Amino acid sequence: MARRLAKRWAAFGIMASEKVLQRMECWLGKADSHPLAKREADLALLLAKNAEAWEKYGQFYEGWTLEEVAELLEAVRAAS
Repeated sequence: MARRLAKRWAAFGIMASEKVLQRMECWLGKADSHPLAKREADLALLLAKNAEAWEKYGQFYEGWTLEEVAELLEAVRAAS
């Protein structure tokens, strides 16, 4: 599935790292219970350096740079 996502996004000029592709593959499998719109809002808060968002979700992004979080947000928006 991650490879299909990569090919689909590449057609639109969107390049995603392996880390982002893996996260998106997982998230798309849970889209019914965890809507992408909610994930988009959470990622936007993280990028805005919202302290509450980092306290709540930061553990899931240990080792991620802000650039990688931005890339993930772009991927979520492309998939929505």
